[in-house]
Amino acid sequence: MLLLPEFFHYIWVRKTLSTAGHTVLIYDYFLTFHDEVWYIWSAPWTIVKVMFLLNRYVGLAAQTIIRLEEAGILAHDSQLFCQRFSMITTYFMIISSESIHILVLIRAWAIWGTSRSVTNILVGSYATYVLVLLGVASYGANHDSGEEFQYLGLAKICASAIPKYVWLCYVGSFILDAVTFVLTARSLRRYSREFQYLYPSDLLRLLVRDAAMFFIFSMFNNVTIAASWTVYSDTPFTFLPKGFSGPLLSVAGQRVVLNLKSLPTRTYSTRELSCEVDRQLEVFLEAYCLSSRGRDCLDDSEEGRTQEM
Repeated sequence: MLLLPEFFHYIWVRKTLSTAGHTVLIYDYFLTFHDEVWYIWSAPWTIVKVMFLLNRYVGLAAQTIIRLEEAGILAHDSQLFCQRFSMITTYFMIISSESIHILVLIRAWAIWGTSRSVTNILVGSYATYVLVLLGVASYGANHDSGEEFQYLGLAKICASAIPKYVWLCYVGSFILDAVTFVLTARSLRRYSREFQYLYPSDLLRLLVRDAAMFFIFSMFNNVTIAASWTVYSDTPFTFLPKGFSGPLLSVAGQRVVLNLKSLPTRTYSTRELSCEVDRQLEVFLEAYCLSSRGRDCLDDSEEGRTQEM
């Protein structure tokens, strides 16, 4: 167990960072509330809308409860309360972070394409990852049930150590986030070169920026988990993924949805639309000829165009 002065130093840093995370979450909520009303509330019910609202409002409520606990208002020197609080906040951390990852995976799925192989990769990787996290969370809850929370009577805050090697489950998060980012970046690079006449440059820049920013915040959350659960596993810093990096990840994920929905779509003039329709018809004709009658069809179409000229 830590010495009392050292323990309270860690508590002060933890409370400061948790306050910062909650403040950023509340500030961004009011900053983007108008966009939420305009682009989310009026939209039809989809999995993106459900995941967004779940992360938005369950996250706000849970982080407010965490803030009250960090202020020393809820614990009341109760070991039972801290055991339940630790278990509930652990499951909340998983639900909050994974609802954001669902949004990013859906977005990556749309960018990659909806082929069967991509679908299998996404579903299999995500299902395995969630099962591992739930198993580790259950193990951690059982571990905390038999441990005294340190200096609870003096600090009025729930602080306990965490089992060794629990952080290893988040290696999967590192891998999944890295693979998602690399595949998304590669697809965007291909779109920027091959389909730049279809996709506005503003849209491509937004997709690249948001993919990079979410990857950075997701990696920061993973690094915070790994550091606080290894180097500081016997200190109050084990709570930082719930109170500090978790809210930042939620804000980054919510911005992904709102920024994309708020981007003006491209409009075509009559001439541009006509040229685009002609181009797509030519591509369709070539694909049809190659798949049905071979080169003869293409030769006929070329002769027809020559006669017209």
